[in-house]
Amino acid sequence: MNLLLCVGLVLLAPGLYAQSVPAPTPLAPPEATVALSLAECRTLALRQNQRLTASGQRQLAAEAGHAAAKTNRLPKLDFSSTGYYVRGLGSTLNTQGVTAGVGVTQPIYSGGRLRAQTALAGVTAQAAAEEVQATRQQLVTETDQTYWQTVALRDQVTLAERNCAQLLALVRDLDNKRQAGLAYKADVLRAQVQLRAAEVQLLRTRDDQRQSQLVLRQLIGRPTSDSLQLAESIEGAFPTVSPADYAARALAQRPDLHRLALTNQADSLQIDVARSARRPQVNASVNVLYLRQKPGFLLPDNNYTPAYALLSVNFPLVHWQENRLLESQRRYQAQASRADLTEAQQQVVLAVNRNLLALNQAARRIELQALTVTQAQENLRLNDNRFRAGLLSLVDLLDAQTLSQRAAAELVDAKAEYRIAEAALLQAIGEPR
Repeated sequence: MNLLLCVGLVLLAPGLYAQSVPAPTPLAPPEATVALSLAECRTLALRQNQRLTASGQRQLAAEAGHAAAKTNRLPKLDFSSTGYYVRGLGSTLNTQGVTAGVGVTQPIYSGGRLRAQTALAGVTAQAAAEEVQATRQQLVTETDQTYWQTVALRDQVTLAERNCAQLLALVRDLDNKRQAGLAYKADVLRAQVQLRAAEVQLLRTRDDQRQSQLVLRQLIGRPTSDSLQLAESIEGAFPTVSPADYAARALAQRPDLHRLALTNQADSLQIDVARSARRPQVNASVNVLYLRQKPGFLLPDNNYTPAYALLSVNFPLVHWQENRLLESQRRYQAQASRADLTEAQQQVVLAVNRNLLALNQAARRIELQALTVTQAQENLRLNDNRFRAGLLSLVDLLDAQTLSQRAAAELVDAKAEYRIAEAALLQAIGEPR
């Protein structure tokens, strides 16, 4: 009887446990990944990229330095306090007390040093702002180029998958014919070798696509594990561009040129700072003290409130031409920065012309490659018909298949090259985006 009872409990236990445990809540289906447009990727990059954040913080630091430099010409109010306790000098000199004082210091003449330092801090703040603009344009350009590269690789993967599917269908057809005695085994092996080569190319293209997606995620501040879908297509208009006034616009708009010009201006202000060291420095101060000490033999009273004013004049006499040599050093630095600015302007003009040539070359390549794709596809269609009719060898068919695949892939490359060159041209002329 006890044995039957135990067996019954064992059989009923799973059912009772299933009733006592609540049913698991079904998992919600994953949310669909939203495809990102190029404009959205730019917005994310400008909002989340750490490079631009660092440039912005440096700009804020330079602006704070400029605000601090403006205060150097204002009077300074300071408070000081000292306590003292003297023993061991005899009862006559032993004393103890505390002093407190307030002093106002005002620079009167500094040989132009304070004015030059304030202007130098302002120029530094402007240069930091230009650095932010340059970083912004560089970031947008990198985002555009990486976006179009990723889109092109997506299309390349599609082409490679279609090529593998066509070759796989050809291998199956040849294998069926071989089993029926209508094809040779060598033809099947040749087609399989071509299929394996296409699969290897597909793997390489997918790896390149993943790498490009990782770079784009880093630029826009997305986690590496996040799924990334792009909304744009590589298709569109690909017109040629005339030179117009691109060089003049670049010289007027490029933030790096503005920053170099400000650097040259800062070096000129450094000359004024160095020159001020050879001039007299005049400062005035007014101080009020309060002294309270224990009465002694020499100082019977215990409270004092003295006040005094000072006028200090410092004029360099013999410094062994140190200040003059420092001034010469700053002058040479200003001349060097001016030469750097001229060289940079020449390089900008060359970069604009180079990007114009690359853009127009890509446009012409797209026109020619589109015609090549049409001809290659027609050639593949005719060769496939002839092969099925027994009038063409397998080698010729595979060559036509390879030619069609290569032509389509090169067309995608040409379109991506145009988009990348277009982004580089906008950066070369300093176009705000």
